[in-house]
Amino acid sequence: MVLSRIQSFPQVSPSENEEAFVRERSPQQKSTRTDEIMEGKRMRKKVRYCEDDEKETKRKRKRNRKKDEDVTPPKEVKPDDVKPVGGPVKVTGGGRERKTHYRQFEYGGNRYGLEDSVLLNQGDYSPMPYVAIIKDITQKQNGRIRILVQWFYRQEEAKKKGGGYWKVNDKRGLFYSFHRGEAPAESVMHRCMVYFVPVHKQLPKRRDNPGFIVQKVYDTDEKKLRNLTDKDYEVAKQHEIDILVEKSMSLLGDLPDLETEEILNMGEST
Repeated sequence: MVLSRIQSFPQVSPSENEEAFVRERSPQQKSTRTDEIMEGKRMRKKVRYCEDDEKETKRKRKRNRKKDEDVTPPKEVKPDDVKPVGGPVKVTGGGRERKTHYRQFEYGGNRYGLEDSVLLNQGDYSPMPYVAIIKDITQKQNGRIRILVQWFYRQEEAKKKGGGYWKVNDKRGLFYSFHRGEAPAESVMHRCMVYFVPVHKQLPKRRDNPGFIVQKVYDTDEKKLRNLTDKDYEVAKQHEIDILVEKSMSLLGDLPDLETEEILNMGEST
C-alpha cells in the first residue's frame, strides 16, 4: 500500500525573474515537460501493476497449496500410517505435480495392490461404503499416497436418463462402470469379493460365495445398462470385461445355465 505524506510550507511569492522565466517559456518547452510528467506517471503505474500481478500470483499459489494440504484423512488416521511397498514402478510429472507410482501400499497392517476390489469409507458423503477396483497407486511430493480407482455403482446411484434408477436382480448386485477417480489411500476399509457373472448363468449361493455380483455395466454418460456379454464394447474395454468374467468363473466353477424364460424375466425387471 502507498502511503501519502502531506507537508506544510510557508507560501512564498515568486520573484520577478521567476515570473519572467515562466512567461518566456516556449509552448514546446511546456509540451516537453508535460510529456515527461505523463511518461513518469505511466512508468509508475506500470510498475504498480507489475507489483500487483506478482502479489496476486503469490496469493493464488498459496491458495492452491492450502487447497491441496486441506485434503486430510479421517481423524483416527495419520498420513504416515500409509506407506508404499516395494520399489517404484515409474515416475511421472515434475515439480509439485511429480508422482511416484507403486504396485502396492500398506495401511492398517494390511497390504493392497493393483486390481484389488475394495470398500472405501466416504464418511458423511454416503450411508454405504463405495466399491471400487484399484487401478493405480501414487505418492505425491508431500508424501501422501493416493489411489486411482474404477467405480462400481449401487442401484441407488445408477440414474436413468429419463428419471428414476436402474434396479439389480439380486441384493448383492452392483453395476460395473468405466468411470475412474482418485481417492486417499487411507479411505480403504478392506478388500471385498466381486464376481462377474454373465446374465445367462445362475447366481452362486451366498453362503458358498459371499460377495458382490455384477451382471451389467452402467454407462455413466448415457445413463444406460449393458450386459457383460455384449460384444460391441471398445477393444480395450471388451478385453477388460472378458478378463474379469474369466477370473470370476474360474473361482465360481461351472455355474448352470438359466432357462430362456428366466433370462427374459431378468431383462424386464431392469
